[in-house]
Amino acid sequence: MKKVLFALVVFIVPYSVYGQSVAVKGNMGTMGGGIEGVVGLHEKVNARIGGNLFSYSYLYETGPDEEFDMDASLKLESISALLDWHPFGSAIRITSGVIYNNNAIDIGLLPKQSYSVGGDTYSPDELGNLDAKLSFNRFAPYVAMGFGNAFSGSRFGVNTDIGMIYTGSPGVAMSAEGLLEPSAEQAPILQENLSWAQMSPVVTVSLYYRIF
Repeated sequence: MKKVLFALVVFIVPYSVYGQSVAVKGNMGTMGGGIEGVVGLHEKVNARIGGNLFSYSYLYETGPDEEFDMDASLKLESISALLDWHPFGSAIRITSGVIYNNNAIDIGLLPKQSYSVGGDTYSPDELGNLDAKLSFNRFAPYVAMGFGNAFSGSRFGVNTDIGMIYTGSPGVAMSAEGLLEPSAEQAPILQENLSWAQMSPVVTVSLYYRIF
């Protein structure tokens, strides 16, 4: 986030010195929580640079008869460079740009029971853990429809964005230890099964403050 704050300062200060319209926004939505700087380039065009962060981890403990627990974590981390076009000079806008997408999903299978094969019994430690990590294209196109203009009306206000990020097919990396180690070779199969998931929906609600 320090890099995002530095980028915002570099982005906003030159425009503010020359009296351009400048605003800041706080965001919350499916990309996480974050901040943006907004600059008015034209009466119908605004530029935005910002960043979003969010992380969450969860250990799913299954029932006593199940063989595995599941450990999952979600990391949302992105930097955006966007242009807003207000074609009718109103609050309605069309947004496009690019997202630096550092999002990732980690899922781990944790054996919790002994397993018998051919008369031999193996403990959970001997079975080992299986981990899968999903990653996405680093640079992803973004398009959205939105409502709200930081440079029209009140100095304070609310914006909304509804759009899509083209993330491409997720990459899958798997690692394992113990007797589950050969299972990591199934990564290409899992990646092929997830090849349909190339778009990520975006819904964002923002509070803005117009500085100039």
